[in-house]
Amino acid sequence: MFEILKKLCLAHGVSGNEKEICNTVHNIIFPYADAEINEFGNVFAVFGNKNAEKTILLDAHIDQIGFVVTDITSKGFLKAEKCGGIDLRTVQGCGVKVYGKEVIKGIVCCMPPHLSDGKEDKAISADKIYIDTGLSYDEISNIVSIGDTVSFCEEPEMLINNRITSPALDNRAGVASIIRVAQLLKDKQCNYKVVAMFSSQEETYQLGAKTGAFVCDADEAIVVDVGFASQPDISGQYADIKLSKGPMLCVSPTLNKGMYKTLVNVAKKCNIPYQNEVCGGLTGTNADSITICKSGIKTALVSIPEKNMHTQAEIADLNDIENTALLISQYILRGGAEFE
Repeated sequence: MFEILKKLCLAHGVSGNEKEICNTVHNIIFPYADAEINEFGNVFAVFGNKNAEKTILLDAHIDQIGFVVTDITSKGFLKAEKCGGIDLRTVQGCGVKVYGKEVIKGIVCCMPPHLSDGKEDKAISADKIYIDTGLSYDEISNIVSIGDTVSFCEEPEMLINNRITSPALDNRAGVASIIRVAQLLKDKQCNYKVVAMFSSQEETYQLGAKTGAFVCDADEAIVVDVGFASQPDISGQYADIKLSKGPMLCVSPTLNKGMYKTLVNVAKKCNIPYQNEVCGGLTGTNADSITICKSGIKTALVSIPEKNMHTQAEIADLNDIENTALLISQYILRGGAEFE
């Protein structure tokens, strides 16, 4: 699992520039499924019983948060705007990779506290993001153009207790779990045609899911994303969500209750740990778009607990990712939702 995640997290894929991560996902899942990349930057993989009457769509978005270059100053600094919901409190002084004609490294400029008039505790404002590559205007303008994307440059690392830290675990953790489903279902008999959609541009208004789900003709769908795990000062329901305690199963007015009940029953029968998440409305994931696609698709949401979301040091548990895959695989093998 770590080796798969490492390949996924190292592949560039800021929203709207997912070519590298598309190719990486395609190459990893190809031995287990018929895979293709469409013109919108979604990867589709088909496995299971391809002649089955029922089709289930499994979705995990492949894009990551990052920056987009908006200007090059006369002194050679790159002005950038966030692409997706980056936590701006964490970006000052961090290392980045700029994807121009070639990949170059840079540092997000950081005002020393000695010169900041006591304002060093405030997050950088979105219009004050500058990147220093060490190059002059003439040098950098030959490599980087307006609209090029920028991502964090930290690499995946294993922590104690089977945990991993890396940028882009949102949502490469979900991608890894669905790849694992394809591995687990290979050569197994099931009553579903399974279509895995690794969708683009979730961080920018779920555009990949909106277009991709439209062509799938799915009877039901399971969206896999990351969710909030407990950290210091978190209150409410997320104070009780723990790493290594299993995937989060979401209850929401917008999601299908029959699928939720079946996922819970499967988890109990198979001794797979799980945790509950309750949303009073929209979920903030691709499930919101897929569930209203065409005339409506019955949809469930399974989330992998994560700390430090939308930063360069996200943390997830490999056991949670594996248990997410086990739960979805058993759901499919057992025939899907038990509708009352």
